[in-house]
Amino acid sequence: LIFGSGNISSAMAAPTSLTDETKVPHYFGPWPNWANSPYTLPDATVTISGNGSEATAVATVGADGAITAITITNPGHDYTNAKVDITGSGTGAMADATIVRKGAVVSVTVDQPGSGYTEPSVTFTINGPGGGATGTVYGGVDAVTIDVNGAGSGYKFPTVDFDLPDGPDGVQAKGHAVCVGDPTDGPYCQGSSPLTIESIVVDNSGSGYSTAPNVVIRDGTIFDPVEHTDPFVQATATATLSIQSVVLDNFGSGYINPPTVTISDLAGAGFGAAATAVLDNGIISEITIKKPGSGYITQGGIKKFQDGLPMLCLPSAGQTFADCTDNNLGQHLPIAVADTTTFSVANGFDLDADYYVIALVQTREQMSSSLPVEGTLLREYVQLETPANASFSKHVALQTANLDGTYSPTLMPDGSQAYAVDDPHFLGPVIVANKDKPVRIVFYNLLPTGSGGDLFLPTDSSMMGSGMGPDAMAMDPMDQGTVLDGVRNPVCTEYDATNGKPMDCYKDNRATLHLHGGITPWISDGTPHQWITPAGENTDYPQGVSVEAVPDMKNVPGVPDCSAETDGCMSFYYTNQQSARFMFYHDHAWGITRLNVYAGEAAGYVITDDTDKKLMAPGGPLADVGLGIPLVIQDRTFVPSDAQLYGDATTGPHLGCCSLGW
Repeated sequence: LIFGSGNISSAMAAPTSLTDETKVPHYFGPWPNWANSPYTLPDATVTISGNGSEATAVATVGADGAITAITITNPGHDYTNAKVDITGSGTGAMADATIVRKGAVVSVTVDQPGSGYTEPSVTFTINGPGGGATGTVYGGVDAVTIDVNGAGSGYKFPTVDFDLPDGPDGVQAKGHAVCVGDPTDGPYCQGSSPLTIESIVVDNSGSGYSTAPNVVIRDGTIFDPVEHTDPFVQATATATLSIQSVVLDNFGSGYINPPTVTISDLAGAGFGAAATAVLDNGIISEITIKKPGSGYITQGGIKKFQDGLPMLCLPSAGQTFADCTDNNLGQHLPIAVADTTTFSVANGFDLDADYYVIALVQTREQMSSSLPVEGTLLREYVQLETPANASFSKHVALQTANLDGTYSPTLMPDGSQAYAVDDPHFLGPVIVANKDKPVRIVFYNLLPTGSGGDLFLPTDSSMMGSGMGPDAMAMDPMDQGTVLDGVRNPVCTEYDATNGKPMDCYKDNRATLHLHGGITPWISDGTPHQWITPAGENTDYPQGVSVEAVPDMKNVPGVPDCSAETDGCMSFYYTNQQSARFMFYHDHAWGITRLNVYAGEAAGYVITDDTDKKLMAPGGPLADVGLGIPLVIQDRTFVPSDAQLYGDATTGPHLGCCSLGW
């Protein structure tokens, strides 16, 4: 759900001159629209050839890239024979053209727009042969009239909304209210509230209305309405149209003379509109599809609904995570296996607690069948193997996915190979906790160090917490008015090929855990200042200033002591003193929280209680869903091919985060 196979990197060098803007801002590189996805779009071109000219048409593409309709955009003229060709990425589509050889209505020119129309219509009247022409009348708002006894009162901030247009290319009308006693003629009422609406001014008539739009005069906006405690009466008003265009639905045929065009009002008192019909011969009046073909869509896009959802998995007795049922991409959501003996009353602790060892690693995972099989570069959580969970373990020797596409062994802080109970999986491992029973976690940051730990997402180092450390921040960058100065070219955007960011800058491989929605002691909250870097990182800032080890997790046999600044690990204590709910744990590092979560640092956390268990127990009303069905909605963008990436300058970068439900 994040990035495709292309390598994305920030610009690695400073601008070459005072005017070289190709690498500014560095965190976007020279191509600022890196986040555009290769959306699946129709790819079909209709070409009309023959002995006439100017006929054009467009195709509509449906499921499997089949041609479902062809709409004429210009009927052309002087055709006695015509051929329709459909080209693009698909094959097999065929269509025939129908020619009106004589006397077709090809356009209607509006001579007078008239006014006051509510539901305009058009008729074509002839004195002689021919017939069949029909059309749709479109207009724009010419006036808005306050209804009788509809002025309203008690307004504080009136706004005016019009319905959307009926035509596909229409533009929504805009207007503003004028209030009684308003001393100005500005875009909104001024003066002391309460206000009474006097009239509505049309600021933009819009277009594409086949019927007059409804008008709503709100207090506030639809997104931010004004709450009323004093008496309030909403104003009502009616809009009317003036005529802008007549679009032909059928061209008709056999006309010798142009028919008379009459524009009437089916539901109102509109008047004054006049129009003239234009005839031509040999037009293309219709294109009929003989064979729809298939595959007329852009290649390389992400197809919908082709992959199964990854489901929860906790191996039963005698099984390991290798026995989990995967979707077609090899994905499942592993449920973490708790160590229930290390931190227990039997071992001298006040409360029994579930204990987990969770690590953060850099890996690759295929997130869609439409994406390359080598996988998307991610940072994911994984449960490490311990003696307590060895019977469930798949004994995975973890491998770090490097920025250059290679892999190297993932090592523990002591240099030994890191082993996990299961492969890293997006949004896992899920921790299932019990109400009032604590969860204890030792967290390892096993991300690469040096330049290998540079984040593979563009990092805006001008944001506090993602650039200079406190020592460097004591000296404000000078604004010298060039792309070389410290304001436009921050020092922490420069990445050394070996060491990554300079030592006095915050590193990109900082990480922590934060239980989103949890009632948590402050030392375990994973605040923005409770982050760590991997052991062995060359930095002036190996951990955040608020990092605190859980006091009674020190000097426990078999449990790492995470109290040193450079040990690459942290300890956490979650009380779970709250009712059943679905939460998630994720990164919260200062200045790069949004990027780390976007890169994959998030996983589920479920609290169950007695009521929850009864609902989902055998015989309970929700027995079929067990722990429930995890529903996680996250906004992600995939990077397209370099050709599209560099050439598309229509949108900027887009980052999204998290909306979760259970």
